[in-house]
Amino acid sequence: MFGNNVIVARTIENAWRDSMWCCIQNGYDYIVKQGSYVGQIRKQLPHTTIVIEEPWSRPLAPRMPEGCGIPPTTNEDKINAYFLDYILGEKRDNKEDYTYGQYIGSQVERIIDLLIKSNGDTNQACMQIGDASSCFLDNPPCLRVVSFKVINKKLQMSVFFRSWDLYAGLPENLGGLQLLKEYILTFLDDKFEDGPIVAYSDGLHIYEQYFSLVNMLNIDKIEI
Repeated sequence: MFGNNVIVARTIENAWRDSMWCCIQNGYDYIVKQGSYVGQIRKQLPHTTIVIEEPWSRPLAPRMPEGCGIPPTTNEDKINAYFLDYILGEKRDNKEDYTYGQYIGSQVERIIDLLIKSNGDTNQACMQIGDASSCFLDNPPCLRVVSFKVINKKLQMSVFFRSWDLYAGLPENLGGLQLLKEYILTFLDDKFEDGPIVAYSDGLHIYEQYFSLVNMLNIDKIEI
């Protein structure tokens, strides 16, 4: 299972759990020497493809097993706020070099226009996150590409993360991006149905600080 680091799941919650199992089984030990949490060990996958067939299924946030004592990584309110403030908006605190919204917000209208004018028959509805100066930031954007394609009358979203926090980041990231897809669909006059999310990363990882929590949620255990 997960021999090619390909996960096919029905919901975001299922994808999150299956991705953790895949990372435990196939990940390698990665000592952070540049970026966030220098000196920590991550369990990281060299490449991952995640196909979520019904990303609109609610709740978007993963649910923890009853009585496990582990706090949820996010919830519906946090995902909605993340979408409004961080994906569409430009809210940024003093510690952040960027928000996704500063790149995405100005491109949404163009994406909608492309999809409407082409009746979905376009390969150009693609957003870029970051620019030529981003690699000089202390922490460049993790999400780099958001692409939309209509396939069999369904709006598919594909995303690429150069680095991706599997345990705490993936559920909120994908939940917020699903809300972005749903937002765009509201402008398309019911021409298309909601479709899958296909996510790619060559740096999907579990931080050392979450190892004990992940071990509590999975049969397979992290070994380093």
